[in-house]
Amino acid sequence: MLTNGYTTMKPEVWIINQYTVTPEYPASTRHYELAKYMSPYFDVTLWGSNFIHHNKTFRFEKRFKTYEETLEGFQMVWLASKAYRDNGAARILNMMLYAVTLFFKGVFRRKKPDVIIGSSPPLFAAFASWMIARCRGARFVLEVRDLWPDSLVHIAGDNKKLIVGMLKWMERFLYRHSDNVIGLTEGIVEKLVERGVPREKVAFVPNGIDLETEGRQCADRRALREKLGFGPADKIMMYAGAHGPANDLGQLLEAMKCLQNESSLKLVLMGEGVEKARLIELSKQQHLHQVVFLPAVPKSEVQTYLSIADAYIICLKDIPLFEGALPNKLFDYMLQDKPIISTVAGEVGRFLVRHGYGRYGNMKEPGEAFLATVIRSITNDKPPKQKSSEYVRMHFSRKAQTESLAAMLQTLVHKK
Repeated sequence: MLTNGYTTMKPEVWIINQYTVTPEYPASTRHYELAKYMSPYFDVTLWGSNFIHHNKTFRFEKRFKTYEETLEGFQMVWLASKAYRDNGAARILNMMLYAVTLFFKGVFRRKKPDVIIGSSPPLFAAFASWMIARCRGARFVLEVRDLWPDSLVHIAGDNKKLIVGMLKWMERFLYRHSDNVIGLTEGIVEKLVERGVPREKVAFVPNGIDLETEGRQCADRRALREKLGFGPADKIMMYAGAHGPANDLGQLLEAMKCLQNESSLKLVLMGEGVEKARLIELSKQQHLHQVVFLPAVPKSEVQTYLSIADAYIICLKDIPLFEGALPNKLFDYMLQDKPIISTVAGEVGRFLVRHGYGRYGNMKEPGEAFLATVIRSITNDKPPKQKSSEYVRMHFSRKAQTESLAAMLQTLVHKK
C-alpha cells in the first residue's frame, strides 16, 4: 500500500483536462476517479470546463464565471468557456480561449502546484498546462489520450494546415519538455517511443473501471428490456458511446441491411454526437426497423443499460491511427460477461481474440456481410476460460492504477 511517507505536507497535484466530467454526465470519468483515489496521497485539484463537450450544455448558468467545488476529497475547478455545436471554427476558438483562461487562472492561483498533469487532446490546454508548470516551478506530466494532431488529420482531413502545423509543433515540443509522458494504450506508448520520447520517461496508465461505482450497479434486466420495447426472444447488440466521425457507425447500419429478415436481432445505438441526426435519418430511409437509438445516460447508469444486451460492439473508423486504440467502453462491456465485437483489428481486436471475449471483423474485405456473419455467430460462442468481469477487475481497476500513478508522482516530486 502506498503511503505518503516523505513529508507531513501532502504535495499539490493539478490534473487538467478540458473535457473532464463528473459521474452524472455521459462520458468517461477517468480523471474524476484518478483525482478521487489520489486524494489520500496528494492535495488534488481537477480542472475542467463549465461548457460540457459531451452534451453541449453549461454546468453552471453563468457562463463567463469560474466555479469551484469540493468533491470526493479533491477540489474541482470549472473554467469559463465558450459554447460550440460542431467541429468547426467555434470549437477551435473554444479550445484556444480555454487555454488562455487556464493559463492566467493557473499562474495566479494562490496554491502552488508541485506536479501538473496536462491531458491531451486538446493540445492547446496541455501546452497551457506546461506553461503554468514552468511559471510555477512545478513538474509537468503530459498525458496522451489520443495522438493529436494525427487523429484530427485522419478524420477531418488536412484542410486547416495552419492549425495542424501549430499542433504538430506543440506535440513535438511537449514530448521534449515533459518530465514524464503517460500513454493510455500500448499502441500510444510505442508511437511515443518512435517519436523520440525516451522509453524510461513513458508510463502506461490505461483506461479502466471504478469498481466502487460501476462494479455495484445492478438492474432488473427483464423490466428494463420491456420498458424499452424489447421482447424476451430479442437478441440485442449494443453500441454505447459517441456518435462521431471517428466511430463510423454508418457501417453498422449497412450490416443491419443484411439482417432485415431476422426480426429478433436488434441493434441499439446509445449515445450522442454530431453524426446522430444523420444516422437516425439514414435508418429511416433504409427502413431499418431493427435499429433503435437511445440517448446517452450518465456514467453512473451505464452498466444498468448495458445489462439489457446480449453482445456489445466497439466501432471505429478503419484507419491506421486506431491500430493502437483501446477504448474505455471495452472495460465497461467486459463487466457484463458477454461477447464483444470490434469492427477493427489492432490492439483491441487482438485483445478480444486472445482472451476469448469476442471477435473482430474487417469492414472492407469481404464487406458488411462479414460483420453480419460475426453478429449472427457471436452469441453462440463458447464461454472464455476466465470471465471478462474477473479479468477487468483484476487488471483494470482504477484504484490500483491510481496507486501506481501516485507512486510515480511521489518519485517525481522528490526528484532532485
